[in-house]
Amino acid sequence: MTHDSLGLVAAPAQPQPRSRFRILLLAALATLGLTATLAPRAHGGSSALVVPATKANAGAGSGTGPGTDPAANIPPSPNFLTSCTNTGFDNSPGCENATLSAIDNARNQEGLPGMVLPTDWAQLSPQQQLFIATNLERTVRGLPPLTGLATALDQSAQSAAAQNADPTAPAGFPWTSWGGNWAGAVGSPLEAIYFWMYDDGEGSYNIDCTATDTSGCWGHRNNILMSLRCQPCLMGTGFNATAYQATPSWTELLVDTSGSPALDFTWNQVLADLPGTPGGAVLDAPAVGIASTPDGQGYWLAAADGGVFAFGTAGFYGSMGGKALAAPIVGIASTPDGQGYWLVASDGGIFAFGDAGFYGSMGGHVLARKVVGLASTPDGHGYWEVAGDGGIFAFGDAGFSGSMGGRPLAKPVVGIAPTHDGHGYWEVASDGGIFAFGDAPYLGSMGSVALNRPVVAMSPTPDGRGYWLTGSDGGIFAFGDAPFRGSTGDVALDAPIVAMTTSPTSGYWLAASDGGIFSFGVPFHGSMG
Repeated sequence: MTHDSLGLVAAPAQPQPRSRFRILLLAALATLGLTATLAPRAHGGSSALVVPATKANAGAGSGTGPGTDPAANIPPSPNFLTSCTNTGFDNSPGCENATLSAIDNARNQEGLPGMVLPTDWAQLSPQQQLFIATNLERTVRGLPPLTGLATALDQSAQSAAAQNADPTAPAGFPWTSWGGNWAGAVGSPLEAIYFWMYDDGEGSYNIDCTATDTSGCWGHRNNILMSLRCQPCLMGTGFNATAYQATPSWTELLVDTSGSPALDFTWNQVLADLPGTPGGAVLDAPAVGIASTPDGQGYWLAAADGGVFAFGTAGFYGSMGGKALAAPIVGIASTPDGQGYWLVASDGGIFAFGDAGFYGSMGGHVLARKVVGLASTPDGHGYWEVAGDGGIFAFGDAGFSGSMGGRPLAKPVVGIAPTHDGHGYWEVASDGGIFAFGDAPYLGSMGSVALNRPVVAMSPTPDGRGYWLTGSDGGIFAFGDAPFRGSTGDVALDAPIVAMTTSPTSGYWLAASDGGIFSFGVPFHGSMG
């Protein structure tokens, strides 16, 4: 039995500026016959008139999608269409970070963690990226990934992309079920994935889904989440930069097949660079610090060799990984807008990335004790370094409000946290002692209490009227208005906790030296553990 695809005929039109473009999405399910008319809705602008022609599908297959469709569309938040261009392939950090943020927001409404891309994402082709993003939507829901890109399926998908049509299983290719998706006028495969997965119901850009005919609603999502026997299950992907009215055209073909077709890219190749996966990327040096994004929807993990790993909405702006360092990295701090970060080494050296400015450092100076931490000012125009003897070094607009340098300490200082207005800071020692300077209030400490494990870090609440301390076992001690959200204090850990950071929602993440991340009152976005 053959499986016919939808054909699209568009009225002649000139390419529209981004503020006026429309995306059209088509799906061919092996188990459904789909017909459609355009469902008018604008994302950030007015629509451009496109008149499609549809064709009934006549095919059969055993693949099925999830049991129920989402109750409603989730329009992208943030609206990545304002950050991405549709004049060609867009893999810019601005586009990718905005789209990943929207995906993470939509996933959060399903109780799912955010999407974590492989570390070599920027070096991959558009077709490979689409393959990976599709599999990431399957594996996060416990579905088996498609094994790889089959050359014959890629050829079919590439041909369909050039024709703005759904791809079809090529003649002679064995299949038990298959489905195909198409998207036009988006520059990033992540944009296509978003609309296929989270914004594919009535009122969306899915032209097979209308108020009068809802049979094609969520067809793209059902294709991606098909139940497959995988003996094996394979994909084909296609990309043409100008096929759809001088804008990109994307296609993907998911096939449950048999035998051993020729592959040109495999999921196993992806796992080698996918953080947090078995047999995947591992740390070359212990993790030493963590910093959260301003929206609380992402974080960066820093390793002692200067490697930086970004999760959720956190963008990657560079690192010292693979470069010669005079001393190991001991901490990380982010800029207020989340568009950059600093790394600090134990010799006081500062390394600035993204929009983080360099305002000086203790690198090259003789220190009584090694630097152990870093904190930035609220406006991002300065920072403090703290040493193990409690000495404070202020740079940029960071004010000096006092320190424990030169004073006797029962235990060494291990961290620093600023107040919300930047007019003060706390130092914390490994015995849980707290030392408050400037407008930082003293709200209690663990200095006189016997601890199971030493304190390794502290973080303040958003209003600065409380703070948390964490021990190396992940035990949490809350003071002031800091709520207790949970801990790993009674959990056997593979590696000790080394750092913590907080979000605007008064939750916190703990980071272990093996790159493991533990979330309490905040979403989990991935880890290197």
